[in-house]
Amino acid sequence: MNARDKMLAHLETSKPTSSSEFHVLTKAPKSRINQILKELLASGHIEIHSVHNGIKRYRLTELHANRRQAILDYLDSGNEGTSGVISAATGVDLQMTAQILASLSKQGSVYREWLGREKVWMYRKSAPFTFGCANPQTAFINQRLREVRSV
Repeated sequence: MNARDKMLAHLETSKPTSSSEFHVLTKAPKSRINQILKELLASGHIEIHSVHNGIKRYRLTELHANRRQAILDYLDSGNEGTSGVISAATGVDLQMTAQILASLSKQGSVYREWLGREKVWMYRKSAPFTFGCANPQTAFINQRLREVRSV
């Protein structure tokens, strides 16, 4: 198996990886690793997942799109749940599921609600309808008051 195949196989089963981690994995020269990464980026096989302190981490483009679509399909079918529940149902790694859900929430594709007692986020496709309260802030305050009074 050549360095390119090792890198692609590693990305299919592992978290996003940096060029130095690929160097350790494949034992190929860093210049060759960088050349392969540049080719894979240009062809669209991989994408940059994140950059932290100048270190780029790469992931498979299609695999990420498939994971994201699996999560959206789960939520579109009327299901809801925490990242752990969604991860178990879709087969996507828990950490990756949490990252995708946070991204979808930030984009407005998914609604998330903090469950204070369990200390987790609950994800669903749309915001729950609160009967009798047109103002979401009033509904939020009323809900918190009910929680405090019930204790």
